[in-house]
Amino acid sequence: MTSTLAVALDVVAAAGPFWSSDTFWAAVGVVAGVAVGVGGMYVTHRAALPARRLVYSFSSSSLVQRHQRGVSAGTLHILLGARELHNPRLVSLRLENTGRRDVSSAQFDQGRPLRIDLGLPVVELVSMAAEPPHAFGLLPGALDDHGMTIPPGRLGAGEAVTYTLLVDGDPSFYRLTHALVDVKVKEKFPPKTGE
Repeated sequence: MTSTLAVALDVVAAAGPFWSSDTFWAAVGVVAGVAVGVGGMYVTHRAALPARRLVYSFSSSSLVQRHQRGVSAGTLHILLGARELHNPRLVSLRLENTGRRDVSSAQFDQGRPLRIDLGLPVVELVSMAAEPPHAFGLLPGALDDHGMTIPPGRLGAGEAVTYTLLVDGDPSFYRLTHALVDVKVKEKFPPKTGE
């Protein structure tokens, strides 16, 4: 056995240092190729998940059910100040920053606001709630005959804000329009089409 070991050591010594062999450099090439492939997959994955992502959703509920027994159209009158409401509804818009970075006022192209369009007048803003509670960066703007604006502000990563609006009527559509730059905007529950 000692003669076999001595022969093996002589063969290794005659071959030279291990880094000069073709097998070593082939192994180094394979390891480098795998590292480049893994790095490329990581970069592609990061690019597919944008740093700034805003997800929104709408919900709506009626304040009065007209079909309830004992309530006729001539019996129940709903007033807000001097204004009579015929079909009061609450419409909520929730904005969530699900990205890795804050959406700041710099992302609002030329300072243009977000716009909630309901196709009917907003009577008033009932409430605004933020998660976490101190995250009040996207304050509500003006109400008008078709919806509400949200001026430039900041919504931090992982933060959300919900606006609840009182409207008179059933909105035929819900729309959020924007001019945000470097922000992927997506509806959480998009309407189903083409079924």
